[in-house]
Amino acid sequence: MLVCVWFPNWSLQRLRSTRPDVETRPVIIYSEKNGAARVRACSQKAREFGVLPDMPLAEAQALCQSAEATNSIFIERDDSRADSEHLRAVARLCERFTPLFGIETAMRPECLVLDVTGCTHLWRDAEGLLAAMAKELSEQGWLARLALAPTWGAAWAAAHFWASADQRPVLTQSSLSTDLARLPIRALRLSPRDLSLLPELGIRSIGQLQRLPRASLPSRFGSSLLQRLKQALGEEPELWERVEPRVPLVASWAGECPLTHDDELKCVCQELLARLLARLNERRAGVRQLLCRVRDPVGQTREWCVDFTVPVTAASYVLCMLALQWERTSLPEAIAAVHLEVTSSDIMQTRSRNLFGEPINGDEQRDLHGLLDRLSNRLGREAVLLAELQPEAPPERAVVYCPAIPGCTTSRTARFAQAETLAASRQRPCRLLAAPQPIAVSRVGPEGAPFSFRWNQREQRVICSWGPERLATGWWREAPVSRDYFRVETTSGSHFWLFLDLTAFQLFLHGFFD
Repeated sequence: MLVCVWFPNWSLQRLRSTRPDVETRPVIIYSEKNGAARVRACSQKAREFGVLPDMPLAEAQALCQSAEATNSIFIERDDSRADSEHLRAVARLCERFTPLFGIETAMRPECLVLDVTGCTHLWRDAEGLLAAMAKELSEQGWLARLALAPTWGAAWAAAHFWASADQRPVLTQSSLSTDLARLPIRALRLSPRDLSLLPELGIRSIGQLQRLPRASLPSRFGSSLLQRLKQALGEEPELWERVEPRVPLVASWAGECPLTHDDELKCVCQELLARLLARLNERRAGVRQLLCRVRDPVGQTREWCVDFTVPVTAASYVLCMLALQWERTSLPEAIAAVHLEVTSSDIMQTRSRNLFGEPINGDEQRDLHGLLDRLSNRLGREAVLLAELQPEAPPERAVVYCPAIPGCTTSRTARFAQAETLAASRQRPCRLLAAPQPIAVSRVGPEGAPFSFRWNQREQRVICSWGPERLATGWWREAPVSRDYFRVETTSGSHFWLFLDLTAFQLFLHGFFD
């Protein structure tokens, strides 16, 4: 028996779980195809403004340019990989119901698959099991539709076209054909071609399709239609992607005699780390985050969390970073138990090597990561920041400061590379003012570049200028920007970066070229 757990509008639900601040805002998720951006999913509040799926993004933004939605609309690019990974994480939460669980095999999975054969009696019956699942998912904030059937195709069809918030259908083998006959033809997960062709022939339900001679179906509609029908009825098997449960990587020590010296604690942690890293080595993975918890004889606990910029496999290095955490706070006078847990790990990255087998530029990278690890674990993760480029047109928004070691494993490489490419394609000053400063212009040329201006109580006479370079944001953005930038050289030999605000027609100084 298989349970289908369907999350309608999964990409929206996933976004709301990671960004609670968008709960009350109109949300638009868009995707690009053939260079055109279109709405892939939208919230109910966005629909109230007339936004619909598959609508051009520019049209959807125009509809939301009202007094209510201008400052509150939230637009996000579609991230199918994040949706799939989050769905796998939710699947692991269902481990208490069955040891066999996974997700559907689809281009954009939205359903969990749970094999509950032999498990329903633990919740009295199948209805009790579905009720317990629905309650747990609801408490976690998910909107789900559940159905149980002997086959995955039938469970999927019932969850999408039969189930509701208070109705969770249970299909049995004896009534499977009769129950499926009542559902629309779309419940068979057919191709768009079949879905458009069958209604033209008067076939709108599975029951009408079942009454047709099966031998004629492949020649008239192709083999996929008959295969879907057989899978729903259990006459052909159907594969789904199983999700392996996460096995916690933990190692603990408890002794009769408490530890009273730092060296004793380091020795115990060294042994525990050796066990954990040996298990990680089997997976070709390294530690990204380690939790250390100690307990004194009275029962009071204290814990530390160690973060790393890259996966680490050396026990001595992990222990060194852990010792830096201990220096920030005083250790208990006596320690009765030690618990280590790898809370985050990642696959080790392979590096290019030279003819002698040595990593290329390995020393520089290793020194940099070591410095970031030491500073972050000694001073705190929020105290060590890196400048991250953003693909934003206004220079003052092109950089944000993020922790050198993120709180969780995030993929910033693609965004950084995209922004770096944008920045590398233009010349930018070495020094940028925190905020553009208005300047008084004595004379302005025909292109907008000044002939002379006053800065720092001195008259600056321009002898050469480059530009203009226009930087502008879309009209749908909050506080749109429209500027013409100029690089000018003055008689003093200084190079300034100026821009003309095309909205206020005011000249500003934004940076200096050294």
